[in-house]
Amino acid sequence: MSEEATMQPCDELKKLVLQNLEKEASGKIIEVVQSSYSHQEGALIIGSDFNHWFEGYDAIFNFYAPADGSPLNIRVETLKAFCEGTVGWTVDRVWLIQPDGNEIPIRYTRIFHQDDGALKIVHNHISIAVSE
Repeated sequence: MSEEATMQPCDELKKLVLQNLEKEASGKIIEVVQSSYSHQEGALIIGSDFNHWFEGYDAIFNFYAPADGSPLNIRVETLKAFCEGTVGWTVDRVWLIQPDGNEIPIRYTRIFHQDDGALKIVHNHISIAVSE
């Protein structure tokens, strides 16, 4: 009988996501893209809007580029991270706090894959939480 791989909590990914959120908060969004997103075919971001479907590193870079340099006020509510072999994933709920004090609830699901010795994002699904 072979041993089954099991998902394990992954402090490495949790730390990486918190570092990235901190960089985003200081406006270093392109730095996050360059250091954390995979150049592998199939890398993808999906947003809340039906047309927010950005496939490939160049499309991901171009999606984030206009926001670079704009600091964000982010409060992390929940962050969970897991790994198994060469794959990891995170799920989190954060609040984007606007200058007027309004808070926008945002949910992330990220999938990471081992890429040249580092875990890189190959999929990111971002959505704005709305009441049903």
